[in-house]
Formats: sequence, structure tokens, C-alpha cells
Amino acid sequence: GHASNEKIITDSVVYGGFYTQEEVREIVAYAKARHITIVPEIEMPGHAMAAISAYPFLSCTGKQIEVEKTWGVFEDVFCTKDSVFDFMENVLTEVMELFPGTYIHVGGDECPKIKWTQCPVCQGRIKELELKNEEELQSYFIHRIEKFLNQHHRKLIGWDEILQGGLDPNATVMSWQGEEGGIAAAKQGNYV
Repeated sequence: GHASNEKIITDSVVYGGFYTQEEVREIVAYAKARHITIVPEIEMPGHAMAAISAYPFLSCTGKQIEVEKTWGVFEDVFCTKDSVFDFMENVLTEVMELFPGTYIHVGGDECPKIKWTQCPVCQGRIKELELKNEEELQSYFIHRIEKFLNQHHRKLIGWDEILQGGLDPNATVMSWQGEEGGIAAAKQGNYV
């Protein structure tokens, strides 16, 4: 159930699993043979509870947290310290090796900024870069990841929240909250 539901019902059944790299290659080849390009999504900087529970250093607090048993929007998000970007670049490098398409989706949606307002590293980053607020910090996060993807001849796609704080003209926006985000992105020259 969704975390905002007052009567959360969980079934205590473990879900998940993973695909091996070979299985991913088989799926990509199967899709390609049918003229389909698979666009992987590696969600950041929010919707990161599973990653943070496995690798606590990715968060602002560095504290161990439990994997969420519900779905929704949660306050723990990726920190803006350099070690997080190093980690994400390693993840994206592996993703790019497995998915040969042009686009890599980074999500960018539903990222609460509360932990960033309390984090000395994130607040230091805001001062260092002379940013106005945490919205611009998210923009910095997305820009930094986009620069990395562009260096590898890939293009970034994100949900319409990546418009918050400013967006590079090379990014593509997927508008899930209505037409407004798509219209705003198109007016500033982004693909939608």
C-alpha cells in the first residue's frame, strides 16, 4: 500500500530479485529485434530508499535505514557529496554498457528536500555554487549527471520535476503531472 494510507496493509512477502547482465543483454536483443529500444530508469536523487538502505553512505545522514515496506515519497534522498556522484557514475557506466540506446532516464521526480536543508554537505554545496535554494541544488544534481551522460554520448530523460531550478537544453522531459511541464519544457527548447 501507499505510505500515505493510514491503514497500511502489507503481506510480508518478499518481492524483488534481479536480472543478470546476460539476461539483460538477452532482453535488449529481443527488444531490438522487434525495433524496440529499452530506456532504463535509474531514479535519482529521490525514490532512492532501496539504494540508501543497501548503501547508507549515499544519504545525507549516513545512517542505516530499513527498506520501505510501502511505496510512496520518502524524505531520504541521495546526498550531493562527491562520493555519491562517483557511485552513481559507476552505476550509470554499467547501465550504459547493458543498454545501448541513446537515452538514460534518471527520474528526478518527487524529491523531498528536507534532508538537504539539514545536511551540512548539501548546504555547503549551495553556498559553494552560489545557489539560491534546494530546488537549484536538485538542478545541479541533474546537470552533473547529465554532463556525465553526455560525455558518454548519451542523453538524459527525466520527469517534469527536473525543470525545477533550471534545466540544460539537451535534456528531454517526460511530463507525468499534466501538460504544463511538457509545454514549459518545449517553450524553453527541450525535447518533450
